Amino acid sequence: MDPQYQEKLSHIKDLIRLSRVDGDESHMEMNFINSVADRLGVDRTDIDRLKTGEINIKFSTPKFENQVIEQFHRLILLIGIDKMIHREEINFCFELGVRMGLNYNAITEVLRKTVVSPAHLMHKDEMEEIFKKYSN
Repeated sequence: MDPQYQEKLSHIKDLIRLSRVDGDESHMEMNFINSVADRLGVDRTDIDRLKTGEINIKFSTPKFENQVIEQFHRLILLIGIDKMIHREEINFCFELGVRMGLNYNAITEVLRKTVVSPAHLMHKDEMEEIFKKYSN
C-alpha cells in the first residue's frame, strides 16, 4: 500500500476511534470524518472497512510537523463538533498527540484552551502559534 495513503487511513482510523471514545458516534462526527476523508482522497469503502476492522492499518504520521499539527487540529475540531467534550476525548487526544511526536506542553495548552472556549473550537492559526511557542 502507498505509504501516503496509509498515513491518510491511519488518520481516518484515529478520527473514527475518537468519535467512538465517548460511546456516542454522532451523525455530525461521521459527516466531519467523511468530509476529511473526501478532502484527503480516501475512498468511502475504505472508511467502512476501517470501521469494521477489515483493514488493519498501522499507526503512522506525516514526516513534517506542520502536517502533524494539521492532523491534530482535525482531532480538536472533532471533539468540539457536538459542543460536548468528555474526559475520554481529552485523554485520547492528549495520548495521540504525544504519539504523534507533538510537544507535551503545547498539547496541554491546546486542549485546555479548547475546553474553556465557548464554542469548544480552536482556529488552526491559534494552534500553530501555540506549537510555535513551544518549539525548540
